[in-house]
Formats: sequence, structure tokens, C-alpha cells
Amino acid sequence: MVEKEEAGGGISEEEAAQYDRQIRLWGLEAQKRLRASRVLLVGMKGLGAEIAKNLILAGVKGLTMLDHEQVSPEDPGAQFLIRTGSVGRNRAEASLERAQNLNPMVDVKVDTEDIEKKPESFFTEFDAKIVFCPVKEALEVDWNSDKGKAQLKRTTPDYFLLQVLLKFRTDKGRDPSCDTYGEDSELLLQIRNDVLDSLGVSPDLLPEDFVRYCFSEMAPVCAVVGGILAQEIVKALSQRDPPHNNFFFFDGMKGSGIVECLGPK
Repeated sequence: MVEKEEAGGGISEEEAAQYDRQIRLWGLEAQKRLRASRVLLVGMKGLGAEIAKNLILAGVKGLTMLDHEQVSPEDPGAQFLIRTGSVGRNRAEASLERAQNLNPMVDVKVDTEDIEKKPESFFTEFDAKIVFCPVKEALEVDWNSDKGKAQLKRTTPDYFLLQVLLKFRTDKGRDPSCDTYGEDSELLLQIRNDVLDSLGVSPDLLPEDFVRYCFSEMAPVCAVVGGILAQEIVKALSQRDPPHNNFFFFDGMKGSGIVECLGPK
């Protein structure tokens, strides 16, 4: 039996009907924890839209979508919350209407300020914060060590691709762009050679055709990775099941994902 919210600590009959399947999956107590959680999501490109969708449908109490950037011509290709004709609008604002329509029982808000300008006190308002940030230090592995050599035999090439993209972003201050495809393709190949050489591994681990997949978000990939990441957030908020340990890599061309446990350098 589902309690009335006013009766103290339960959920309403409307919520019970809305979330019936997931209550059966992870239980009423877990759903009540989700219902009491406020989440901050920073970045509303394709991946951010998928995460927002899954958390809103899961029934968190509130979701704040923070993004200070404007919609680019490429965004609508993978970001389904943005309507056609929204180029130039703020990404978070352009996503609000469709996001809220997914579940009227969730309080969906928008923040258009740059996260770098936010005081520490701002983040204390949320039970979970999803921020896309550099992971260079976390990805450092000594491949010349005995442990590194053993890991190398089974480590997915996607790990090394991520290292290349991080180096490109560090050097250029942006991601690869279709507007400079030729130039960026050559630079990506050079960075591949330099990065893999510095790691002490063969460039053959990352075939040259990888550059074709570095120039835009792909909607199907965003859907899978967004689903996995949202699942991890639900685990944390509902206090159900252990999280992945510790990196999830998804290959959109092969349609397969893998969890890698990579130790620090």
C-alpha cells in the first residue's frame, strides 16, 4: 500500500501510478529517496539531454539544468530537447519546455550563469552534482610498470582515444570542428602518435580511422552513455546497488561498452 504524502513521508497516489514499474524494480524506499533529491546538471549538449531525460522520468524532486552557452547549429542533431530554430538561444533555456513536459511532477529549473562564477554555497543546495570536467589525472596510468603492462593487454582502445581528445582540447581550447576538418584531422593523428609514444604504447592500438568519429556527438551514443550515467546517479541517490568501478567506455561503432578499473599512476 502506498501512503499519501500528507500522511507523512510517503508518496501520493498519482506518484505511485506514475512510478509503478520502477517501484516494483527498486522498491518504495528507494523511490522516496529519489523523490527527495535535488540534482544539478551542468552542460546541456546531447549527453546532458539524455541524462536530464532519464532523471526526470525517474522522478527526482528537482533538476537544475545549468549551461551558459548558446545553441550551435550542430546541437539539435544530438540534443532532442532543443526545438528546431533555436540556434543562438541559451542551451538550458531552449531545453526547458520539452524537459518539463517529460514529467510535470519534477521541478525543472534553468540556470544560465557560468559555473565558474558560482560560489561554493551554490552547490550545497543539491544532493548530486553532474559536472563534465577534465579527467586527465584520473586517467594517468604508468604503462611501463608491471601492473600497467598487464592492464595494457585488455585495456580498450577507447581509453587512448580519450587521452588524444583531452590533449587536443588542452592544446586548442576547443573540440575538433567540422569547419576545420582537414586541419583538425591531421592534428588528431599527430597527437595520437605523440600521446601514445609518451605512454610507451604503439600507435597501432588506435587505428587512423578514429578521426572520423571525433567531430560531433552521435545521438545513439549519447543515449547509451546518458542512460548508464543516469543509472549511476539513481544508484547513489536511492542507495541501491554499488556503482561502476571505475570507468565506463562505450564504442559507438561496435555498439559495445566496457567497465575498466584503471589505477592511478
